[in-house]
Amino acid sequence: MRTDELRRLRDLLARGGGPEAVFMSLRDRSLQGPALARALADELRRWLAVAAPERYGGNPGAQDLAKELQRELHQLHAAALQRLQDLPPAPPASLQSDTATLQQDRPPANAPTHTSADPGPCRAAAPPPAGLRVEVAGVTREFAEHLGDGDLAALWRAPGEDGDPCVAKVALAAADNDLLFNEAEVLQRLHAGEARQRDLLPRLHGRFFTDDGRAGNLLGLVEGLDGAALRARLPAGVPPEHVLRIARRTLSALGHAHDLGVLHGNIEPAHLIVRPRDHRVVLVDWCYAIVEPARTGQGFRAVHDEYSAPEVAQRGPPTPAADLLSVGRTLAFLLGGDPLSLDLPAHVPEPLQRFVRYLARPSRLQRAQDAWDMYAELERIREIVYGPHVFRELVV
Repeated sequence: MRTDELRRLRDLLARGGGPEAVFMSLRDRSLQGPALARALADELRRWLAVAAPERYGGNPGAQDLAKELQRELHQLHAAALQRLQDLPPAPPASLQSDTATLQQDRPPANAPTHTSADPGPCRAAAPPPAGLRVEVAGVTREFAEHLGDGDLAALWRAPGEDGDPCVAKVALAAADNDLLFNEAEVLQRLHAGEARQRDLLPRLHGRFFTDDGRAGNLLGLVEGLDGAALRARLPAGVPPEHVLRIARRTLSALGHAHDLGVLHGNIEPAHLIVRPRDHRVVLVDWCYAIVEPARTGQGFRAVHDEYSAPEVAQRGPPTPAADLLSVGRTLAFLLGGDPLSLDLPAHVPEPLQRFVRYLARPSRLQRAQDAWDMYAELERIREIVYGPHVFRELVV
């Protein structure tokens, strides 16, 4: 992952200047009260996305810097909120105020009630507390270890009820609760039944709300390295035989999801967690998943410059082919190649090179359409290139 943005953020914070130097909304005199609070929360989320430690997997120095910058961002945002609270109250809205605008400041009808008058988006972006304490299914759970923040959610770790570690994934702002809801509902759908592919998906153990109205999901901790960290440890690329096994399990997880009408919608190396010792793969982050788009009318929810299919930015119809293109580009990256040009190292067997490029063809109608067909084709390639299955541990 490129670190140019991270260095620019470091330099910006090093110059000082207080919250105004980072949060441009403080300079907009037309913003007041809740509108300014929402604008500040939006700016904070964008900066936290730049300083998300998981973006720099395999680069410990960049990850440490990202964590430090996140702390500074939280402190500056808290200072900005304090200034907001110190301002004199804005005059009441006139009777001629736009009704739609006023409704945006009210919580949804089904949102939990809170004793605090502080709006959710403000409190969501405050500095991380010493620990997280929430009630899940009537049981109070405490999470002491803050793993870090992504662009959407904060992650906390604690032992599960059975001793196995679990993770609390908490929206950074209540405005993003719908994405946490979406992930929970999708995981429930994918884990219904007895399909063996459930081992390739995160496990949902519960759902909860924080005191300030942010949604959270309680998930099983996934052991392993994400694809970006794995490639960072193997700069020449993951050996093709092991990439083939990773691809096989990824396609199995996707085939299961597609059979149930679910598209992942945001596949990239950071969302593939690989356990090297046994090639276990877990496809994570289903917040942006799309369910039965032809029936529900849902569209793509996220776009990635390097890993999304062209039709995502073009707002085309969501189909399994979009997920398969993202898989192809992710495999190109893992093999030591370029996810955009699809240039691959010469040591990658030609049948596997053709397979990757077929998955990632720009034209939706000319690329792969079915995950299970690609799973079967990959099995054929394995037989041709490597012969009968022989397990070999991936050493990193």
